[in-house]
Amino acid sequence: MSTDPLHALLDEAKRTNTSALVVLKGGEVLLDEVLDGEGDRPLETMSVTKAVLSLIVGRAVMLGHLPGADVKVSEFFPEWRQGRKRDLTLRHLLTHTSGLHNHPHTGQDIYPSQDFVQLALCAELDHDPGTHFAYNNKAANLICGVLERATGQKADDFARADLFGPLGIDDWSWQRDPAGNPHGMSGLRLHARDLARLGQLALNGGEWLIEAEWIEESTHPATPVFPEIGLLWWMLPAWTRYSVTAENVRALEAAGADPRQVAALGRCLCDQVSRDEVLALIRGAGFVPQDAPAGVAWLTTTRGPQAGFRHDGHRGQNLVIDRRRGVVAVRLIAWDHPHVEAPESAFSAFPDRVLGLFEKEGA
Repeated sequence: MSTDPLHALLDEAKRTNTSALVVLKGGEVLLDEVLDGEGDRPLETMSVTKAVLSLIVGRAVMLGHLPGADVKVSEFFPEWRQGRKRDLTLRHLLTHTSGLHNHPHTGQDIYPSQDFVQLALCAELDHDPGTHFAYNNKAANLICGVLERATGQKADDFARADLFGPLGIDDWSWQRDPAGNPHGMSGLRLHARDLARLGQLALNGGEWLIEAEWIEESTHPATPVFPEIGLLWWMLPAWTRYSVTAENVRALEAAGADPRQVAALGRCLCDQVSRDEVLALIRGAGFVPQDAPAGVAWLTTTRGPQAGFRHDGHRGQNLVIDRRRGVVAVRLIAWDHPHVEAPESAFSAFPDRVLGLFEKEGA
């Protein structure tokens, strides 16, 4: 096997200010690099925490604390036994289809709260459960509340005893809110190699810690509402192409977006381009996706068949698993990296680079 693709990935990781990079193939370590000069240490995984949370829930199912994804949340929180929330299930929380109202800017809504679980419990429903997909950090935080009611332990304590401990993962931390709840949405700090170890566990079907059925369900489409997500895992297509069409621009305008943003998107018209190309267009035009009204299709995405599964996080954290070739790859950047806010530090092409690692070998 030629190591040139690995060298190219390592070079690009350095150019994008990566702090830690790990690549496994068939369980063998091909790369395990600490790159930012600050030493080997646990790094904030941001929303990749959610992928680990899915594994923790799977472990609770394996041990009999939870019957599965379709258990009603009201089984653990009786205040939800009436009204529209009575039929809301753990699956809804895991697939971002709960319908719970969620402010798009976490810093303005969740972080000021003293109790993330209670905040989620008190949230109104924007939609009936199971009818709409909307990425929801409140729902992820509530999963930690369900785990505590089901196992009798905080989610991080349960993970320490029953998932991380058995795997030999002992140098890590998990941020808690003022009420003592670990964040379900983020906050887990791991060494990159330990995050890769958890990815390998998922690739191996859960081994002896998690039922293979849970891994299978988690890493394939788990809701008809939005087939790109499993149980907190994103699907990894073999290829992805992006287009910005006149119809996308009209949709943005019809949704009442800032006219300057509508004009900026109009300067991004493209057809079937790569991730790097569409991001370059967006940055050059001054279009800000986060400012687009929720649910507006300002971008058209075309995807190939599923190759694996993945999760990413703010500032370019990535766990990518190519099931076809038995590859697990992790890329993390430290929050205290001096260039963490630089556009290139997002390394948005990382999943595509992982998918292309072994193409020439025909693996």
